[in-house]
Amino acid sequence: MQQSSNQLGGVLRIVTLLVAVTAATRAADPQPAATAAAPQSAAAAAATSQAADEKAIRATADEFVKAFNAADAKAVGALWAAEAEYVDEEAQSFQGRETIEKLYADVFKQHPGAVMTVKIESVRLLGPGVALEKGVAWVKSPGGLADTAARYTVVHSKRDGKWLMVFGRDTPYVPATNEDYLKDLEWLIGDWVPEAKDQPLRLHFEWMAQRNFIKNTYTVTKNGQSTLTGGQIIGWNPKKGRIVSWHFDAQGGFGEDVWTKDGSRWVIEAAGTLRDGSESTAVNMATPLDTDSFTWQSIKRTLDGVSLPDVPPVKLVRAQPSK
Repeated sequence: MQQSSNQLGGVLRIVTLLVAVTAATRAADPQPAATAAAPQSAAAAAATSQAADEKAIRATADEFVKAFNAADAKAVGALWAAEAEYVDEEAQSFQGRETIEKLYADVFKQHPGAVMTVKIESVRLLGPGVALEKGVAWVKSPGGLADTAARYTVVHSKRDGKWLMVFGRDTPYVPATNEDYLKDLEWLIGDWVPEAKDQPLRLHFEWMAQRNFIKNTYTVTKNGQSTLTGGQIIGWNPKKGRIVSWHFDAQGGFGEDVWTKDGSRWVIEAAGTLRDGSESTAVNMATPLDTDSFTWQSIKRTLDGVSLPDVPPVKLVRAQPSK
């Protein structure tokens, strides 16, 4: 897990180079099987032992996540073998439990409150007391940085009945689609209207382009007639490493926004150009209240550099889809 301040993906989960494991050759058993049931019993016992080992390795992953989220570098270090090696995404090598423990202590100091989640993709036993784990880990930072992820592989060794990590490596994680980057905005999908009935606004959010983007279409009506329409496309900008959006209105205005998560609230820094060439800016905030409601507010608004009044918070509630 790299410890650079602009890439939390490297702090993410331990992971590994594939290690060649040579199993010792066993001498042939000179004793014939007493009954046909004996090999079956041995096979069943082996399967039971393998299942127990896999369960223990998965439990080790859970312990790692728990220790990381508690910012407990000593507990993280205890999961590694004394002679372990970790290689981060930038090919930097960290040798030994004490060095790895110090690495995580520095990470926790630089990124207080960072939270990790892990998806184990596979666990394979390579031989007696040796196993290979592969998966993906994500880290969220409360400081407003975008979520980061890494693909990891870990080699485990069983020592005195306990599984320890002996070698790990992180590699960049590139999802098949941008859905992973936008998953924290999935709660928006659907239709929304203001709780106050005197505000005839309707928002409709939906996935588009094979879930690489979220499209927002809004409509303001008066006396049953549409008076204002517009749209917004929310996506992931890989160069910025941030969620961004592009907005358009029926008068010909357009603009670009940058999204930052602040706790449960989303802060959207918006900049636009009106049809007449005027420049506008604003800081918009969307704050989920529960699964069926959120508040929207626009502050720090300007038009050609002149300050405009803030817009008071508006509560929106989930609505039935339009027919």
